[in-house]
Amino acid sequence: MTFSKDRIKAILFDYGNTLIEFGPSQIKVQYAALEKELRRMFGYCNSSHLKDIRDRQALAPFTSGFRENDLKSITEELIREIYNIVPKESQINALIQARYKSFVNVVKLSSDVLQLLKRVNKRYRLGLVSNYPCSRSIQHSLMKLGLSDILEAVVISGDVGYVKPHAKPFKAILNLLSLRPKECVYVGDNWLADVQGAKRMGMYSILIEQYTPYESFDPVSGDHNPDATIKNLNELEELLLR
Repeated sequence: MTFSKDRIKAILFDYGNTLIEFGPSQIKVQYAALEKELRRMFGYCNSSHLKDIRDRQALAPFTSGFRENDLKSITEELIREIYNIVPKESQINALIQARYKSFVNVVKLSSDVLQLLKRVNKRYRLGLVSNYPCSRSIQHSLMKLGLSDILEAVVISGDVGYVKPHAKPFKAILNLLSLRPKECVYVGDNWLADVQGAKRMGMYSILIEQYTPYESFDPVSGDHNPDATIKNLNELEELLLR
């Protein structure tokens, strides 16, 4: 590591594919739930078409100045493109609800991770910064998994309007904790959103390579390197507690 543990006051985490697995298999379950609800409301739904639209929407913030998607807008867009109709607000809300339920139901937290966080929390303050347009999904899943009482501060892109690596989510978590960037270590799996976002803000960065991400970004010239790379979250204990 390139920093002194004595100077660090908080460890900040990404959510999907860092604290929990949210990769291709979990996304597949969520898409299936959306397809089921679409079929219930409108009839036949082409699975490939649905996937293409959702994949495009997921990447859209990274090509539009890192502005987060508006949840209602992308849900309406999805229905319009598949069925060529203008959906009712009740239909938009029903699909949002299906997305919310599928997310909360599919996420799982290892008991080992929960115990690790409790040990780490004895020395460091803990926070979370997550890219996701539906804040309710994140907040309720954190409650379900027993993380709400451990995480002192939570910032979700759907609330602040921008996704990582934009500075706004990182500034928001620093403001909530009243900390300076160099007092924080950020742990995440995404090279662009997590490593570059944290390093550009002036935080220390740990890249975790435990899970297979659904979306990934390759390094480009001029990128920052992480301060450490780990294969499993349990390696944090060796890095930060011993």
